[in-house]
Amino acid sequence: MATQRTVPGSGEYLDPVTTMMSSLLPVHAALTFDWLVDAACTAAERGLNAPYAFVFLEDQEGRVEHRMPAGDLRRRGVQRAVDAFGENPFRGKLDPNELPLVAEALDTRTPVRASTSAFFTPLVGASRADMAEKKLGLPVTYLTALETAGERIGAILLLMQDDVNPQHVKLLAEHIACAAVNLRQSHVAREQGVIDVVRSVFDARKLEMELQRELARAGRYQRETSICVIEATNLRLLREKFGRFLTDQLLQRLGERLAQHARDIDVIGAYKESGYTMILTEASGEGAAVAARRLFAHAQDSRLDGDNVPGLELHLVVGYATAPHDGQTSDALFAVAERRMYSRATDEQVA
Repeated sequence: MATQRTVPGSGEYLDPVTTMMSSLLPVHAALTFDWLVDAACTAAERGLNAPYAFVFLEDQEGRVEHRMPAGDLRRRGVQRAVDAFGENPFRGKLDPNELPLVAEALDTRTPVRASTSAFFTPLVGASRADMAEKKLGLPVTYLTALETAGERIGAILLLMQDDVNPQHVKLLAEHIACAAVNLRQSHVAREQGVIDVVRSVFDARKLEMELQRELARAGRYQRETSICVIEATNLRLLREKFGRFLTDQLLQRLGERLAQHARDIDVIGAYKESGYTMILTEASGEGAAVAARRLFAHAQDSRLDGDNVPGLELHLVVGYATAPHDGQTSDALFAVAERRMYSRATDEQVA
């Protein structure tokens, strides 16, 4: 059972989910991955009564590597567990192809339960695994994937004395994964996040990097992903007639409209000098067509607030493409999207 705590001054017990949620707050506040791992270990102990937690991050080949926590207290805890086995069971990356329990945990959406001895036997041998289970007094392990919004980033392994509700293990994993993805995106935005100054979105180079990453991930997990491209065909004429200031404001308004009606997991960036590209994460061809229609309808409503200038409006075209059906590279996807953009009728553009 998860550890229960009392409400200060009342003597009443918090339910296990409330205990779990309160213990997860530091996970979302972590500023580095090492401290996120540290906070995750603390949350596992306080929320699930798991004295030892091991967090793994996944590489592009699907293998998982153990990450050490930042704080001395948690590091010493890891070392105590390692000493019980007589050797470090996580000295290398864990390959799911060689470890059925790891493969099962990564491929399913439910936590995998095993005895501590059974899990560690392939890593350190049966005698050492049995010895460690007895020495630690923790006969139960749970392993589950760290996954959020369809993106798997790793796994967490919990050592404990008693069984727990698997849904609570899953809740812990989902929050850790969400915090890790947000932290990674924050780091990318700071380190590589060059923006288009006019449109206040990722520039074309940065968007290309994001698209390459998403295509690699989609290919690895055999999933679809799409792009949607919207371009203003009369931007140069508007700049000549109304000036750059008003025209750029209108272009910014278009980006705001697109962002308002995008999903949280989608990425928006610049397209050439006159439009936007959206990476529609895990969107099928049919889903991309629906998204293109919706975004096109909202984009046509782009106006400058309180400034009704006759003729100051964008003439838009929209196109989409889906990997792997329309191609497996960014160049191939943009080529298909551009062909659809310049179809003669709107119905043909998003058919």
